[in-house]
Amino acid sequence: MKKSSLFFISFCLIQFSYLQAQTSSESSLSFGIPTKTAGIGFGNSHKFSGIRLNFADKHVEQINGINITFWKHNENTNAVVNGISLGMFPTAAKMGIINVGIVGITAHKNMWGLNIAGIGLGAGQNLDGITIAGIGLGSGNQINGIAAAGLGLGSGSDMNGLILGGLGVGSGADISGIVIGGLGVGAGSDLSGISIAGLGIGAGGDINGITIGGLGVGSGKDINGLTFAGIGIGAGRNLSGIQIAGIGLGAGKQLKGISIAGIGIGAGEEIKGIQIATAYVRSDNIISGISIVPGYLKAEEYRGLSFAGYSNTNVMTGVSIALFNNTKELHGVQFGLLNYAGNNRKGVRLLPILNIH
Repeated sequence: MKKSSLFFISFCLIQFSYLQAQTSSESSLSFGIPTKTAGIGFGNSHKFSGIRLNFADKHVEQINGINITFWKHNENTNAVVNGISLGMFPTAAKMGIINVGIVGITAHKNMWGLNIAGIGLGAGQNLDGITIAGIGLGSGNQINGIAAAGLGLGSGSDMNGLILGGLGVGSGADISGIVIGGLGVGAGSDLSGISIAGLGIGAGGDINGITIGGLGVGSGKDINGLTFAGIGIGAGRNLSGIQIAGIGLGAGKQLKGISIAGIGIGAGEEIKGIQIATAYVRSDNIISGISIVPGYLKAEEYRGLSFAGYSNTNVMTGVSIALFNNTKELHGVQFGLLNYAGNNRKGVRLLPILNIH
């Protein structure tokens, strides 16, 4: 029998006997070469520097160097591993700089550096560095750096950096950087940078940057930047920049910039800029700029140049071109089949082709 094979068998037998002893006793069974705390160590040493091999770590305090463990133990919540952690399922309180788990990796507090797991990995607090997992990864607090997961990833607080999720990405607070979610991306607070999702993107606060949602994009507050959505875009407060939606887009308060929608555009208070839609452009208060809508244009007050099927306003200032123009107060010119200006004198309030005031 080769010496390497004999060594491996002997090591496995030793580790099995240690595991049996560890499960029935709180004592630490270990030995090291040249000392019990440094060099090459075998067993459940609580403190060690060098290369250490153990089946499952329990009540470990600190390891400096290379720590190889074959499985996890629930009673290893205070361990600090500085260096390299390898095994089926490495577990510690704090671990870095290289952490590799064939099945998974768990840090009860922080994990940093290069982290790779076949299925999943997680940190109770912060997860920093380059992190890759086959199925999922998560942290109770922040994820900072480059994070990738085959299905999904999530954090209780902020995410920063390049973040990829095969199905979805979710954060309890802010997300900033380049974010790609196969199905969806969601932030409890603000979302900033470049965000791409197959279905939808949402944020409880603001969305800033370049945002592409296969179906929809929505925020509880403001959306600023370049935004695309297959169906709709909505902001609870303000929407500004360049917005393009397959069906509709709207803002609870102000909409400004270049807005293009397959069906309709709307805002609760004001629309400013260039608006292009097929069915309607509507504001409960003011629209200003250039509006192109073969359907219905509606505003309390309009200022600018409009092209519409039916223009219906209380105050029109500028030029309105439509099949039918209707305003109570005109300050400008109307072109259309029929043009009504309520502030003109009787007899010239309703005119074909042209009306002026």
